[in-house]
Amino acid sequence: CAECGHIDKANRASQARFACRSCGFVDHADRNGSRNIRHRAEGLWRCGVQSTAPDPPPKTGRGTGRKRSTTASGARCASPGLSVPGG
Repeated sequence: CAECGHIDKANRASQARFACRSCGFVDHADRNGSRNIRHRAEGLWRCGVQSTAPDPPPKTGRGTGRKRSTTASGARCASPGLSVPGG
């Protein structure tokens, strides 16, 4: 239970419903689970525990997405074919 911490399989009343047998707290089961995960992560973060997530892959130097150009004022424009007001 995200409110009192009581653990019991019977708390999961159905696929989507959580009802704590100890304190009576009722919530959507996924929301209750996400609150439990958040509380655990916050506790680990406060203690300074390092992440175990893998590092992102290195950038290859090739861009992904649309090419961008600059306007006369130096502003970046995502669509070079469009006219810029005042430009």
